[in-house]
Amino acid sequence: QGSRQVKNSSPVKRPWWSVHLLHVAMARGSSELHLDSADGEERVNIVPGAVEHVSLPSEQDRPGTTTGAAASAGRLSWRGVSLISMAVLLGVAGCWVLAAFSAAAEAGEEDAAVPARALSPEEVEALVAEVATAGVGGAESQALVGGCRTALEGEPCHRHVTWAMQHGIRENKDWYPGLTEKSSFEDFQDFHHTDPYARCPLACRQLEAKEQGAMTVEANVTVSNSTLSSSTVFGYTPSGRVVSQGQWCSVNEPEQGWALRSCGSGSGITVKVLTYNLFWWNLFGRRHGNGGSAGRLIAEAGSSERFDVMGFQECEGVGWVLGDAGLATEYGAITGPHAMCMAYRKDSWTLLADGAKNVGEDRGDQWYGTRAVMWARLQHSTTGQVLFFVNHHGPLPVHSGGRCGGEATAYNILKLIANTAHADDAVVLVGDFNAGPNDVTLQSLNGRMHHIYTGSAFGGVDHVFSSCEHKVSTRNLGDGGSDHDALEAIIQL
Repeated sequence: QGSRQVKNSSPVKRPWWSVHLLHVAMARGSSELHLDSADGEERVNIVPGAVEHVSLPSEQDRPGTTTGAAASAGRLSWRGVSLISMAVLLGVAGCWVLAAFSAAAEAGEEDAAVPARALSPEEVEALVAEVATAGVGGAESQALVGGCRTALEGEPCHRHVTWAMQHGIRENKDWYPGLTEKSSFEDFQDFHHTDPYARCPLACRQLEAKEQGAMTVEANVTVSNSTLSSSTVFGYTPSGRVVSQGQWCSVNEPEQGWALRSCGSGSGITVKVLTYNLFWWNLFGRRHGNGGSAGRLIAEAGSSERFDVMGFQECEGVGWVLGDAGLATEYGAITGPHAMCMAYRKDSWTLLADGAKNVGEDRGDQWYGTRAVMWARLQHSTTGQVLFFVNHHGPLPVHSGGRCGGEATAYNILKLIANTAHADDAVVLVGDFNAGPNDVTLQSLNGRMHHIYTGSAFGGVDHVFSSCEHKVSTRNLGDGGSDHDALEAIIQL
């Protein structure tokens, strides 16, 4: 009983199986071994170098054993137990690894980490109330917390909601309290909001129905707060040549000479723009914000003159970024699909409408899903000038154009702008296009819009375009802890 040491002395008298186990443990370099025997747990402290002094008792010293085949059977039984134990441990480890990969794959639109815990509805309401007391109200405060919108096809949320509506509610009604087979997509989306694997934002229809009117979804374009009339938009003039024919992303090339080069109503105001890929899974997921390095970069760059609009890629929480910058109450926030976010300065701009549309898709060898643009129509509070601000994160692999190709991706972006922006809007397009100046995506955009600025990361994949050609200044702000640089551009409308 108690602690015993094995030294250069006669063997300790104990059951043969425990001595055998002790011998195995010592041979593998263990320093301590717990044994369970009939008279309770015993602990043996192993002395380094003592293994050569330990001898196993002879067959006759082993109580209740016989020599020959019977002894071999006993040893074989012990080996069998060891093998079974190892198999069980390997099985448990394998299940754990598979579960981890499954969770990562479900959550990984942008290699983003699954949040450790989803906020409960009560916590969300409390946080919204807290933000509201600081001067942000209603739908804007909800957007600041995490954003509200209807999930798009290709997102984890959309897959979870679709399965629940088509199969889950029919097979297991008790899993969905408060819902029926006739419940709307938004009802199911809100139900999945607290599921960390579904990663569903709240549907805006509940918030905006009280303040700004219901949300409308048409042709995979999410439109909030306004109705678009085809007679007021730029308009897209196809040439008849179809790019990526046979795929969901097929699109007509615009006719020769067609371009988005009108600078709106010509108000003459300047707009300060930021585009920034935040490297979220690493900078915020693994390094927990790196002490607010990205926020500090934004704050310092806007210390003398605030940014009017900001477009973020790999953004899983725009409120975190704005909070680190000390700008949470000054900016309205919009959360888009595929880890994209926007922010606009509220004392200068009023949000008229916003939405999103898929325009491309990753190639199979580096597939994370479809790729989209998100947009917002913003009206200047003094001049009435409307800015159509567009944010994009392009398909992978870098420089490839993805499954749809760079030409189709570019034309789908242009078509979305032309059929959504009004003819007197000034257009600014920003983002990490995952395409450089010599790639087809950029070559297809050049000539159709004015190229304003390109960064240097990954061969120059971050860009700013505009329908206005008057560039006041551009600046590379550095990475702020990301693997991309933040880019600043000041454009005269």
